Amino acid sequence: MLSTRVVNLLVYAALSALSALVIWSVSGLPVTLPGDVGTHFFPTILAWGVIILCAIGAIRSLLSGAGEAFRIDYLPRVLLTIGMIAGFFVSWSQFGAFYLQAFVFLFVLFTYYRLPVGLSAKLIGVNAAVALGITAFCYVAFNFLIYVDL
Repeated sequence: MLSTRVVNLLVYAALSALSALVIWSVSGLPVTLPGDVGTHFFPTILAWGVIILCAIGAIRSLLSGAGEAFRIDYLPRVLLTIGMIAGFFVSWSQFGAFYLQAFVFLFVLFTYYRLPVGLSAKLIGVNAAVALGITAFCYVAFNFLIYVDL
């Protein structure tokens, strides 16, 4: 079993590697106007900020004790949720109909997370209403505010 210190160090290393990848990816972006900072400036600054914060976190983690054993209490739920998210994206890319699929995805996910409480008609209705509200908000936001057709 891994300790929390080892897991923290692995996460810091992964975030630092992703930040280095961002810096490398944006380094070739062109400067559009003479004297302009260019489109690579802000992603580079943010990536360096992440690297610095990861270094601070890693030093703090190394100076602390080994920590307790790392465990994920709800690992099956986490894995199922990640699988459902991946399935949603694959289904959306294959079949379209984003808003219909988003509603079904949210409804199923809300209902799944409420199973320990027990299912009732009221709970199913609330889950459907919340999923419909979030989907309607996304529809209005994407179609009328930022003009992105999904």
